[in-house]
Amino acid sequence: MSARLARLALALYPLAWRRRYGAEMAALVEDTGSSPRVLADLARGAVRAHLRPEPGLEARLEPGDRARLGLSSILLCFVVFAAAGLGLYKTTEGHAFTAAGDAHGLLGAAHTAIQVLALVCAAAVAIGAVPLVVVALRQVRDRRAVERATVLAVGCLIVFALATGALRVVANLPSAPGHAIDAVVLGVWTVIALACGLGCALAGRQGLFAITVPKDVLRLASVCATVVVLGMLGISLATAAYLLALLRSAPGLAAEGNGPLELLSVAASLGIQLAVMVAVTVPATLSAARARRSHRA
Repeated sequence: MSARLARLALALYPLAWRRRYGAEMAALVEDTGSSPRVLADLARGAVRAHLRPEPGLEARLEPGDRARLGLSSILLCFVVFAAAGLGLYKTTEGHAFTAAGDAHGLLGAAHTAIQVLALVCAAAVAIGAVPLVVVALRQVRDRRAVERATVLAVGCLIVFALATGALRVVANLPSAPGHAIDAVVLGVWTVIALACGLGCALAGRQGLFAITVPKDVLRLASVCATVVVLGMLGISLATAAYLLALLRSAPGLAAEGNGPLELLSVAASLGIQLAVMVAVTVPATLSAARARRSHRA
């Protein structure tokens, strides 16, 4: 188990670093052992390698590898962003928010903009991903890594479908299970959904580096990824506008409790969701810029 954790810790390092030092570090860990202290040192080293990359190290990567890195990073960021977006949808659903949007122009416009941009992002993900999936499926029999990535992605989708079905069963029970149980069930489903999304993103990253992707397919995926990042930026701005408009135009609604246990207000929930959106949009924007530079190289 500790050896597997050490390999996982090494996998957290940037690709360029692993290409340059990975074999040496793996041999060192094998010689010294994978004690908890070694694992902690590896984790700290991975953080430092991302925050303070060695000058010129990434330039050693092929342009195609840099494009793959950018695409997989954007997908990972988008999964987390989508989770925050789902929270936003659940927070602002209901007649009270619809009525507030109808009564106050900025609220309605911001909410509509969020919905439109979410559809644009979803369409861009589909358009960019489908050709990559087709290429991967054509090569799945020839490459074990592609097979493992496919199994991981399909497994995550099955687990998500089962968890969602269980959530619907609980929600449609004849007798209400109670607010506390509702909160636990929703929390468990949220964790499972996020884990499945991250699993699919990691499977996509593994598959991207395991297949041979035609340049035109990679370029199309990069264009779609740029559209996704622009959509994330737009949704973040629209969410900020919605939050400010809600505080100004409907302060009573903003102060209402939110969630199964209503531990947070609507405004606090929206603030947390906005913070998550911004936190993942920044690295996604940097990854999109890296992917574009790779195509110019």
